[in-house]
Amino acid sequence: MRTTTALTRIVTGMAAIVLAGATLAACTYTVDGDGQAPPEGERLAGSFDELLEQYLAHEENPFVIEVLTSAIQTGGITQAQYDEAHRMYTDCMVNAGYEEEYKRLASGIIQITPPDMSAEQAQKYMETSADCADELAPIEALYRAQQGNPDLLTNGDEIVVACFKRNEIVDATYSTTDLAGDLENRFADAEYDPNDASVQECFSAGGYSVAFDEGK
Repeated sequence: MRTTTALTRIVTGMAAIVLAGATLAACTYTVDGDGQAPPEGERLAGSFDELLEQYLAHEENPFVIEVLTSAIQTGGITQAQYDEAHRMYTDCMVNAGYEEEYKRLASGIIQITPPDMSAEQAQKYMETSADCADELAPIEALYRAQQGNPDLLTNGDEIVVACFKRNEIVDATYSTTDLAGDLENRFADAEYDPNDASVQECFSAGGYSVAFDEGK
C-alpha cells in the first residue's frame, strides 16, 4: 500500500534531528493532504497479517510481492529479506553517485544518514532516493512496524512514546506533548539521554533518526 509517507522533521541549533532517508517511506504512519499526522489511537490494521495483505494487494514489484507472500506464510519479514531490499537501494544510490552513512540498530533496521548538501542538492537527492526505493520502501515500512510498533499505531510520535514506556525510559505520564517539547528544546530538560541505544531504537520505530551532539 503505497499511500504511506514518512514525515521529515528537522531541528537545528545545538542538535540536529533529521529523518534520514525520508523518501524511503520508512515510517509507517500516513500524512494527510494538509501535511497533518493522523490522530492518536488510530491503527494501521487489526493485525500484522492484515497489514501485510493490504500492502500486497497494491504491490507490483516482483521482489516485494515475493517477500510479502513469504511473510504472510511465515508470520514476518526476515532480516535477510530486509537486508536484500536495502542492498538493492544502496547499489542504486551508489550508482547515482551518493555516499550515505549506514548504521544498523539493534532492531535490525539500518539507519540512513544523507550526505551534506545544499537545499538544491537535497531536492535532487530526495528524488533519486525515491526512485531507488522501489524494493526498500514497502519492506522497510513493514519491517519497522514489525520490529518496533507492535500496536500498529499510525502516529509517529505516539509510536515513540509507546516504545519509551515499554522500555521504561519514561514514566507513565509522559505524552506526545512532552516528546514535542523535548524535540523543540533539544532535550535540555529530557529525562533520558537521546543518544542512548534504547532511546535511539524508539526514535527509529517512530520514523526519526536523531543525531545529537552536545558540543555544538
